[in-house]
Amino acid sequence: MRARRRLLVLLALVLGGCTARYEVSNLSEPASPKLDRGKVVYVAIPQDGAYGNRNYPGSGQMVAQSVAAAFSGLAKRVQVADRPAQQPEQAVEAAKSVGADYVAVPVIVHWEHRNTAWSGIPSRMSIRLTLLDAATGKQITSSAIEGRSRIMSWTATSPESLLKEPVHEHVRGLY
Repeated sequence: MRARRRLLVLLALVLGGCTARYEVSNLSEPASPKLDRGKVVYVAIPQDGAYGNRNYPGSGQMVAQSVAAAFSGLAKRVQVADRPAQQPEQAVEAAKSVGADYVAVPVIVHWEHRNTAWSGIPSRMSIRLTLLDAATGKQITSSAIEGRSRIMSWTATSPESLLKEPVHEHVRGLY
């Protein structure tokens, strides 16, 4: 009986370490604005992510593409920026020039790619996603989206693979 209990506890620990974890936190009020499906969304490209002294080239483009994909089935049209904007004001001006109504401004806060299969250290990602009204530049909503890969894995999990599910869920909740 005791061996069976130990086996169940060990199994629970192993299975608990086999799932990616996500957290989405609302950073603004109101908690759940409802967006208009008939409006156009412009997605800014964030600066590439880094962890310590290691930069991850192309991670900003990956984040922008993931955010655009999340909006694509819900908005009238989605357009991704041509290049990273230095300031949100630049993104708002670019959005106005293409006739967008909303501006999605992602910022990479944490981007850490680990070879979890060998190290047992999870990959992590954290972005802040702010939605602005293109006409006024005022903030509609802002959220923090975080993900951590499973601890026990036979394959490497990248930060970009951690991005898709929570971003899609979050954006779906805005409509």
